[in-house]
This record gives sequence, C-alpha cells and structure tokens, in this order.
Amino acid sequence: MAENRQVYISYAWGGESERIVNELDTDMQSKGIKVVRDKRDLGFKGMIRDFMQQIGHGHAVIIVISDKYLKSPNCMFELVEIAKNKDFHNRVFPIVLGDADIYNPVNRIKYIKHWEEKLKELDDAMKSVSSANLQGMRDEIDSYDEIRDNISNLTFLLKDMNTLTPEMHENSNFASLISALEERLAESVAAFSAAPAAVKIVEAKPMASPAANFEAYMNDVINRLTRDEYKELRGERAGSIKFKKTMEMTRKRFLGAKDVFRVMFVEPSKLNDAGFIALENEIKLYGRELNKKLINNIFIICVVLASEIPESVKELIYNTTPPKVGITDVSIVVIAAYSATENDIFYPRELPTDYDSKFEENIKQYLIP
Repeated sequence: MAENRQVYISYAWGGESERIVNELDTDMQSKGIKVVRDKRDLGFKGMIRDFMQQIGHGHAVIIVISDKYLKSPNCMFELVEIAKNKDFHNRVFPIVLGDADIYNPVNRIKYIKHWEEKLKELDDAMKSVSSANLQGMRDEIDSYDEIRDNISNLTFLLKDMNTLTPEMHENSNFASLISALEERLAESVAAFSAAPAAVKIVEAKPMASPAANFEAYMNDVINRLTRDEYKELRGERAGSIKFKKTMEMTRKRFLGAKDVFRVMFVEPSKLNDAGFIALENEIKLYGRELNKKLINNIFIICVVLASEIPESVKELIYNTTPPKVGITDVSIVVIAAYSATENDIFYPRELPTDYDSKFEENIKQYLIP
C-alpha cells in the first residue's frame, strides 16, 4: 500500500529535464506527495537496474520525455519496464519537452533508426571478441533489442495523450498534473479500503465462467489441430510469458526444407492497449529467436484468452500491419484474441500470405468457435 502512495519520476539527468523535475519535486512535496527519484533515493552503491525495475512497477510515474531520454539506454529501459507492467495509460503522467518531437512521424522514425543502429553497433562489437568474454553483455543486447521493438508503439501512445506543454505546466505550478496524480493516488486508497469486500465477492462468485469457456474453447481447437497431426509442446515460453498450451506441426517442403506451424494460447492477467503491445513484441522476439535456432520457416498464431476484449485492443488487432520478412529470416507472427464473453475470435483484417503461410485458412479452419 505504501508504494501506491508515492510517485516515481523517470527523466534524463541535466538540462531542462532536471530543472523541470526539481520544480515539480518541490511543488509535489509541498502538497504532501511522496516523490521517488534516483538522485535522492537510489543511494551510494544502490543497484541501478533494480531501481529502474522498481520504477517500472510504480503505481504512478511521471515521465519527462526529451530527445536525450529517447536516446538513453537507462531511460528507455525504464519506459519499457513501465509498459511491461500493464495499465500504461493510467499509470504514466508524461511531460514532453520541445526537443522530443514525437508528434512528427518522421522524427519518430529517426528514434527507431537510432536504436537499430545502436543495436547493430553493439552486436558487431560483440562479434569481434570471443564469446567466453561476454558475460553480462547478453543482457545489454537483449535490452537494446527490446527498446528497438517497443519505441515505435510507446512513442505513438505518448503522442496520443494530451500532455500540455512544459510552459503550461510551469505557469500553473503543475496544477493539472498534480490534480491528476492526486486522483490516481486516491484511487489506490479506495481500492485498498475496499479490498476485504472484494475478497468476499470473489469467494462468493469465483468467476469460473470465463476460465471454463477458455478450457472448452481450447479443447475444441486442440481436437481439430490434433486430427491434423499437430503435437503438443510443453514448457514453451516467450521471455517471462509461459503459454497455457502450444501445438506444433512440421511440414516438409521442396528440397527437404521444413515449415514449422505453431498455435499458442496465453492468458494475460489483464488485457489493455499497453499490455497487448508488450505481449505482441515479446511474441515477435520469440519468433525471431526460434527462427535462428531452427533455421526453418516459422508461422506462429498466438491466441490471447480474455474474459472481455476492450474495443481499443480490438482496433489494435484489426489494424496490425503484416510483417515484412526476408529470405534469410522467415518468422511470421499473428496475434489473435478469444473473448469468452462473446465466444468469438478477433484477428487482423490483413493477414500475411508470405511463403504460403495460409494464416486466414488456418484461423478459419481451427480457431473460429
């Protein structure tokens, strides 16, 4: 509960960012809001990565977005961690500085290009030394990879929020921002106060219906897959995500090559825009790594099981653009979602057709209830 009554600040040190953070820190503390920031609260020899992950779990996080922030490995690690921990829109309170022009799509592409170049630079440097001397470096390249995969969606989400200008915030002594923060913190108090009643409700009505629907739906789909020689895989993971069930079929093609088809089911704890985007990126990364390991064409359909699917998530799914794949890297992922309430499946309106992937045919054949 104590953690829900404090506000974290994620920002790049120095310059205008730090000046604004210092002002904001003073104004919030005068209102009795506990502010957590690295320069004051990390402490000598504190573990930086642990602190950044702590920010990622924060109930309320102010993000001061600058050009330096969007190019900083530490700042972007924090931003990705925040997105991973779901409810992104409600938890973040952005201030966007003028040098971070995320409202211009051309400039957003420049940041994507920046991280692609940083990733290649690090990858090339790692190849120049023996793998025996790279202890710890794998975490660095994985972090760069995550940033590269997420920066486009995260900057899009941030630019879509009405953040006001830094001048408007300063001229009002951050009144709108502090008011929104106080409302967010008050919600945590109300939720904590209502917790005993919520437990009783869960005990009286355990909400078994959606889970039962999931099992019935999955069993029906798996029966159809099994009839077509799909086999079950055990213990499959994508990063921190463990799949409820994974079915695979390998089909031989010309010249002895093979195609691998996988249908996976995952049940996230909560489905919202940021959670869906984080999940999508993690599955795509999983597909790329699988392609390197198997050296086959990999076709993955990941079915997200949800009690209800928000309209905004349906829109994200519908509007997913098919990936572009190269001849040496054929790993194609489609994310679909099953709604237990509607007993229906939702998938992109435009599906990949590369390499005879047959996504639409397979979705209709196996996945539609």
